Amino acid sequence: MVYDPLDPQADPFHPPAIPTQVGCLHCGKEYESYLIEWRVETGPDGTQRGFWCCPTPGCGGCGFGFDILPTDPHYQDERGGWVWDDEEEGEFEEDEFDEEQFDEDEFDVEQLGDESAGGGDLPNGPSETTTDEDTGDGRDDELPW
Repeated sequence: MVYDPLDPQADPFHPPAIPTQVGCLHCGKEYESYLIEWRVETGPDGTQRGFWCCPTPGCGGCGFGFDILPTDPHYQDERGGWVWDDEEEGEFEEDEFDEEQFDEDEFDVEQLGDESAGGGDLPNGPSETTTDEDTGDGRDDELPW
């Protein structure tokens, strides 16, 4: 099957077959999914492409399951699925992350001194501090782009 960017049913972000209440991440409005609109826009190269869009005027939210999501946290689509999460509610353990591992005092930017600014003895860095005058244009000559 060839993908047609103008076919609303071929778009993977089409609204669900069974209408449900949804909310848009862009504008924050809530509405029924049957109100999601199919819009065709012309790109800079002149090609046309269709999008399922939030019906709110001026909103840039596009795609059910992308910017437009069900408001029911227990939503299931017509196939009985949606997003799978193996964590039970309240199962998160407070001590799962060791806060000492991320102690801000362990890594002090002030202690790095001037060597970090020019690369110092860091891998792939220059052994001496270079300036814009050295390269002429302010760019690193070793960069491939």
